[in-house]
Parts: sequence; structure tokens; C-alpha cells
Amino acid sequence: MIISAFISPLVLSALLIWFFISYQKRKNQYENSQKDAQLREQELIIQNQLNLENERNRIASEMHDDLGSGLTVIKYLSDNIVSNTFDNAIKEDVNKIATYSTVLVKNMSEIIWAMNSRFDNVQGLISYLRRFAVEFLDDNNVSNTFIENDVNYDINISGEKRRNLFLVVKELLNNSVKYSKTKEIIISISGQSDLEIVITEKHSVGFDPLIMKEKGNGIFNIEKRMSNIDGKISYKREGSDMIIKIFLHL
Repeated sequence: MIISAFISPLVLSALLIWFFISYQKRKNQYENSQKDAQLREQELIIQNQLNLENERNRIASEMHDDLGSGLTVIKYLSDNIVSNTFDNAIKEDVNKIATYSTVLVKNMSEIIWAMNSRFDNVQGLISYLRRFAVEFLDDNNVSNTFIENDVNYDINISGEKRRNLFLVVKELLNNSVKYSKTKEIIISISGQSDLEIVITEKHSVGFDPLIMKEKGNGIFNIEKRMSNIDGKISYKREGSDMIIKIFLHL
């Protein structure tokens, strides 16, 4: 009886220790299998993202090489025909072809830029915006200043957001030149986790967004694009200046 009373607790303790070790082992195996499954899932997501980026870049490259060169040849041939013909009707038609080709080349360039994952960051967006704004405003004899203040250039931003933001700025600058009669525009960009683009039309007659929205699709498209990327846009007059603010949380 004494021996039995002594051995029983030992056997029970051994069983409890064995059960605890077995439980911990199974628990560790389950946790490890879960971690392995999560790692495999993350690797699959990363691989899919890489495949998507590679496909985007491939399409962008082929568009640039094939369509871009083809449209450039059409423009060159059209100019050559115009310079070697005396038929005004033919010249007019061919000039239209050349004009359409030029427009298509510019539009295609914007699409290629948006598709290329190499520019999926704030720096890629700002560089493209600056180049377009300076060229466009210079061509329309509008003095311009482009300011970058406290910007985190390395933040990722998708091609969709980049393209929508670019098209919004493009439409706004077009409205500025067409309706505001301003001779000076200041574009200021700032932001770390958020991005703010401020377009200031100096000594501008300005425009009423509500009236512009009724007249055409420009303002409507701007608001729709900003809504698609969860951004905001506001218009405000300060003295003789018109101030347009674009806000996007990154």
C-alpha cells in the first residue's frame, strides 16, 4: 500500500508531463505550419505583384517601341507629303493626320508613364508633372514657378493614382490658360504621408466651378477622378488670386 501510494503520484506526474510535452509539441507544429502557410501566401502575393509589374513594364516597352515609332513615322510621312504637294485639299487632310498623330503620341506617352512601375513613387509623379507644366505654360506664354517643399519622394503611389492626378492637374492648367486670363501660375507641392498640390493663379479673373461644371465635362471629370482615388479638391479666391488645392492621402 505504501509503495502504491508512492508510485501513483509519480506515474500521474509522468503522464501529466508527457501530455504537456505532447501538447506543446503539437501546438508548436501547428504554429509552425501556420507560419509556413502565411509565408507561402506572402511569397505568392509578392510574386504576383512582381509578375504584374513585369507585365506592365513589358506592355509599356512594347507600346513605346512599336506604336510610338509607328506614329512617329506617320507624322514624318505626313509632313513629307505636305511639303511635296500643291493640292490644298490634300494638304489639309494630311495635316489633320499629322495633328492626330502628334496628339496620339502625347497621349500614349502619358499611358506608358502611368504603366511603368519604375515611376510608382512620388518622385516619378512630381518629375512628370513639372516637365508637363513648365512646357505647357511656356508654350502659352504664362510665367510659372514650380516649388517642392518638404516632400517624401520615396513614398509609393500606384500608376492609377499617378495618372488621375496628372490628368487633374492637366485639366486645371488648361482651364487656367483658357478661362482665367492669368499670366503667372505658381505650383507648389508638399507632403510626407499626404500629398498637397496647390495651383495659384496670380491676378486671375478666376472661374466659378459650378458654372464651369454646367458648361462642360472638365470640372465634372476632375471631381470624378479625385473621387476615384479618394482625393479632395477645393477652390478659393484670395484677392485677385485664384487658389486651387488638391489633397491626396498616401
